[in-house]
Amino acid sequence: MDHDKASELEKFKSNEKCEKENEKRICENGENAKSNRPLKRQAIMAMGTFMLTLGAGATAGFSAILIPQLKHERHGHISTEMVSWVAATASLALLFGNLLSGYLMERYGRRNSQVVLAVFFISGWVVIGFAKNMAMILVGRFITGLSQGWLGPLGPVFIGEISTPAYRGFFLAGLSLAIAVGVLMSHVFGTLLHWSYASLLCGLFPLIGGVILYFAPETPAWLATQNRIDKCIESFKWYRGTCPEMKAELDKIIAAQEKRDQSMSKLSALKANIVKPEFYKPLTIMTVFFIMTQLSGVNVISAYTTDLVKELMGSKKYADAAMLSLDVLRCASLLVACVLLKKKGRRPMAMISGIFTSLSLIALAIYMFSVKRNRISPVITIGLMTVYMIVSNLGVVPLPWNMVGELFATETKGIGSGISVMTTSVAYFATIKTAPGMLEGLGHHGTYMFYGLSTLLGTIYLYFYLPETRGKTLLQIEEYFRYGKKGRTKDVDNDASIPCV
Repeated sequence: MDHDKASELEKFKSNEKCEKENEKRICENGENAKSNRPLKRQAIMAMGTFMLTLGAGATAGFSAILIPQLKHERHGHISTEMVSWVAATASLALLFGNLLSGYLMERYGRRNSQVVLAVFFISGWVVIGFAKNMAMILVGRFITGLSQGWLGPLGPVFIGEISTPAYRGFFLAGLSLAIAVGVLMSHVFGTLLHWSYASLLCGLFPLIGGVILYFAPETPAWLATQNRIDKCIESFKWYRGTCPEMKAELDKIIAAQEKRDQSMSKLSALKANIVKPEFYKPLTIMTVFFIMTQLSGVNVISAYTTDLVKELMGSKKYADAAMLSLDVLRCASLLVACVLLKKKGRRPMAMISGIFTSLSLIALAIYMFSVKRNRISPVITIGLMTVYMIVSNLGVVPLPWNMVGELFATETKGIGSGISVMTTSVAYFATIKTAPGMLEGLGHHGTYMFYGLSTLLGTIYLYFYLPETRGKTLLQIEEYFRYGKKGRTKDVDNDASIPCV
């Protein structure tokens, strides 16, 4: 009998130990000890932002199918100036959206801003879909461009604040994938349908996203900054669960908020926060990173695919096929990036992608310079371009959008992410505008060499200053910039309960 009791006791202890180990494993992966509902909730609400981002990608790619159809309908009677306005109106509106985004997300919250954004996005696509003249098309393009710029800082901040550290990189990388898929879908719609029907189909993306986000709780971090602690706790538990590791992070969020000077006005608090290292250090890093991404030529390749393919292959015959092939290749590469960023981290992917992106561009420049145009081998040129498309989308393209939602402290997320994304909007416009002149003045080989060297210099800078954020909580990242590698607070250094891999 005693032997049976001893055996049962050992069995009970063994089961208890297994349950504790299982609970720890589940918590480290961002799941509740009893179920994986928190992770599912994060994924569902992130899907709302992803659907809005599909609309942003469709905005970026829509002019590629809109302009050829307009030319065909008007039998070529459309001025070059009007064509440029159809293409550029959305990118011009990006800046206004960037400026608006930071204020709205801080004033009204991340969730509310996205719901209102969805309404604007839908209205823009509807205006284009029912447009009877060029003026209405331009108005619709401006509204969708404004919405695209509005979403730029807002989407990564929302995703970063609701997601578990173990899965945050995966969700944030999904935003870049959503942009690429949106571009692809707009091209497919426009290839198969009239541009008015294609526009209305693109409007379904923000419609679905808005419906999903309507049911989302506000982010815990924003609620904490508003001193709505009860709501913050409720939201945190809904998104992240109640296991000990999650409770420890929640306690730190509340404790950090209680330490802040509540007597200061918002303007005074902002002035005090922007001179802190946890603001200006990540701002410098993100500014350089976004400019580097644009100077790598990724958007130039997309915008001038036809001309570039003609130069690389000596023919325009396969321009449409090349456009869709590059879209698919971009999507596949970004899908792989989502997985690698979760497993390998940000720094390794930034270094690998930056180095090989610059090398592929430099190799392409050297090859095109060393041979005459009629001796170019399409196998070599398209092969190098394929390598470039793959490696650039593994890190250089998605990482800035991934990290802009991670690096800034909660109090300065709005202004920091807004300025960073506004930087890429300016750089985007500048690179697209100057590309034709560079291709004509420097030649294709000179332009590729410029983009390759720019990417290389940016990668060298990131090697020295870009931190690893994989697995770290947002508070830990803030402490890193505040105190540096060796001066971090005791609470952060000794917190073994929160995985920092």
